[in-house]
Amino acid sequence: MQIKQVDSKKGKVWEVVGYIGRQPDGTQARAKKRGFDSKRSAQQWFNNEVALFSNGESKYNKKTTPNVMTVKELYDMWLNTYQQSVEESTLGKTMTIFRLHVLPQWADVLVTDINPIDLQLYINTLQREMLMYRKVTGYFRKLLDVAVKMDILENNPFVKVELPKERRVFDKPKQFMEASEFKKFVDVLDNKYQYVNQQAYTLLRLGAFTGMRTEEILALQWQHVDFNKGYISIVQALGRGLNGSTYLKEPKSRTSKRTLKIDNTMVRALSEWYNATMYKNENDFVFTNGGKTLQPLRPNKWLHEVSDKYGVAVGLSMHKLRHTWATLAIDQGASVKQVQTYLGHADASITLNIYSGITKRASDETGNILNGLLD
Repeated sequence: MQIKQVDSKKGKVWEVVGYIGRQPDGTQARAKKRGFDSKRSAQQWFNNEVALFSNGESKYNKKTTPNVMTVKELYDMWLNTYQQSVEESTLGKTMTIFRLHVLPQWADVLVTDINPIDLQLYINTLQREMLMYRKVTGYFRKLLDVAVKMDILENNPFVKVELPKERRVFDKPKQFMEASEFKKFVDVLDNKYQYVNQQAYTLLRLGAFTGMRTEEILALQWQHVDFNKGYISIVQALGRGLNGSTYLKEPKSRTSKRTLKIDNTMVRALSEWYNATMYKNENDFVFTNGGKTLQPLRPNKWLHEVSDKYGVAVGLSMHKLRHTWATLAIDQGASVKQVQTYLGHADASITLNIYSGITKRASDETGNILNGLLD
């Protein structure tokens, strides 16, 4: 069992999670709940849940699976198990996909009544309406796999449908800034915007010069900044919980835990913000809203404010500042391996896949590389 404090809309609350017993099929049952105002109340709730589970009266006790279920009933049962195995941020994204794209059409349909023809029509419609439609169908397919495992279905009807190719977008929105655009953006930040909103200026500049993920920037605390040597340690990230809450979590992957070197100008900008803010204890967040973490959408709102007011970084997001960092780093001679390490990607293929525009440019230039031998 683990009891810890987490951030929520109401401030710091207590969360408890732990093993409460075994199901009849031998699988472990785990209980999780947050929102307690004290560690003691969290402990009491957990102890009560253990007692209820042992008597077969807990909501965590597995119920006998009926032979006939609607998709919504199957989803609710599956979600009760799924939420114990994933982070809250992942749970929220999954629930959103089902709420918006699966349940509106399928909630009241009996699982046994799902046939390949109706499923194919549904998939074809999704493909016309969504670029990433396969993510939705992937979740729906996994749900029906559960029905197969529970002997509600003999076979998953997805095996009899065709998945159309995802639509290609030829006029993709701009993914990064060129060097000249980046210089104009930084010039605006350094000479204008820092006098408008010093916190926003420091955050945007940090994102532009490090390529840090937004959730990493928002979870940054002063104890992670080494002003003397010019290093930032990334050891945590801000996760999005249910109902708009946030919480601190591990970074995206094992390689996302890393130490970044920052230049003297960035060190000075952070130092000036440190002197200006009221929240400067080691455990205080670098960027705050009254001492609490900023909401995840706030950095993008600040970036759009700069774009609208000064006409720079137009059409870009915080994530595209990350794209920009990678583009310009490679343009300046950094290797893909160096960029991968600095950005915290699990392997170089992620770097190459995401920044395909960069690699295409490199490929175009490489096409003429042997011509120099003939000059």
